[in-house]
Amino acid sequence: MVSMRSALRTAPALAALLLVLTGCGDSGPAAYGTDDRTITVDHGEKFTLKVPANPELGQNWYLASPRADAGVLKYRGDREDTGDGDGTQFFDFTALSRGKATVKLLFCPYGRCHSADEVASKPVPTATGTPKDSDQEAAYYLYTITVR
Repeated sequence: MVSMRSALRTAPALAALLLVLTGCGDSGPAAYGTDDRTITVDHGEKFTLKVPANPELGQNWYLASPRADAGVLKYRGDREDTGDGDGTQFFDFTALSRGKATVKLLFCPYGRCHSADEVASKPVPTATGTPKDSDQEAAYYLYTITVR
């Protein structure tokens, strides 16, 4: 039979084990917004570029060419969370090896474009501000990723 003293001694250890097994505190991959365009990550790290979007209003983002060096970054795909109005698009990556790569995202506000290929032949400015500062025109957002 287990004594009360023995049970009280093992309770903290069991609680700690439960926290480890449930992943408590693991918030997932690091997310970088439009203000974070110079990013440093560790080899093997998963991360995401998180950008504001409202697809219902025709506001979308696209991964544009040229693509990031596939030897440095692996593109794992994109996803969106439309929420209750304002939404978010996510572009997921894994850092494969040490080096530097550039990720080019195209911001398309209010239906001005429907893919990165559509605007490839037109001159599109590279954004220096946030989407709120330049939300009337399409613009490229360049992210410089350093993998250490």
